[in-house]
Amino acid sequence: MKIFAIHDTTGAISAIVTAPDQGASISMVTDSGSQMTEVELPMNAEVADGDEEGVSRLADVVAQYRVVHESKVAKLEPQ
Repeated sequence: MKIFAIHDTTGAISAIVTAPDQGASISMVTDSGSQMTEVELPMNAEVADGDEEGVSRLADVVAQYRVVHESKVAKLEPQ
């Protein structure tokens, strides 16, 4: 599963979007001042298709992490 974070220029995440690894690519338009970056989730937040508790873990990621760009690689970092 691919995970995308929608965030502002400071890395504050406003939403998480998931997409299957295989299949059609996704396209989204973000609000002005926001961008979408593919990220890897922390180990404690991994989700699988149909994982009902995964929604809660993704909400925790939005609240507790931010996107940081280092050497052209994006990663999640605790706030």
